[in-house]
Amino acid sequence: MQTHPLRASRAPYPKWTYAARAVWLLVEVTLWRLAWKKLWFLRPAILKCFGATVPFRTLISESVRIRFPWLLTIGEHVAIGPGVTFYNLGQLRIGSRVVISQDVYLCGGTHDYTAPDYPLMRLPIVVEDDVWIAAGAFIGPGVCIGQGTVVGARAVVMKDVPPWKVVAGNPARIVKERTVRER
Repeated sequence: MQTHPLRASRAPYPKWTYAARAVWLLVEVTLWRLAWKKLWFLRPAILKCFGATVPFRTLISESVRIRFPWLLTIGEHVAIGPGVTFYNLGQLRIGSRVVISQDVYLCGGTHDYTAPDYPLMRLPIVVEDDVWIAAGAFIGPGVCIGQGTVVGARAVVMKDVPPWKVVAGNPARIVKERTVRER
């Protein structure tokens, strides 16, 4: 039996994913939003129930949206602000000591526009240790943000960023080296 060429792009995930996604959506609009901010461990606990690798001491705002929690890995001492979207169709790995400010969008999916049926491409995103992604930034599919990088507000990052840089703009460009002062 031959598969229709568009079928793969209509159902690009294993069958179990669709049921898990439906349950996650129900939890996301109820328990996730109701989890009391003072009990900081509740949202990480919910994510762990859905297969995410996340420490209990992760600060996650109630308005954070996560597409596939089972494709999410978060390191130690991470803070994720309000309105952040993890459109993680592929793996999303966030290192330690990372701050993701409000309204950031991490997009792990795109379509292959060179193919006539526009197949879905699910690409990983890596945010290494000691990174700050400022308000409203967009991180594109397949991007790696190097250790120590600062991504400026509203920047659009579509290519890998080397470590210890400050990037800004659309498209994001290296503005300068990042140096850290001694205390």
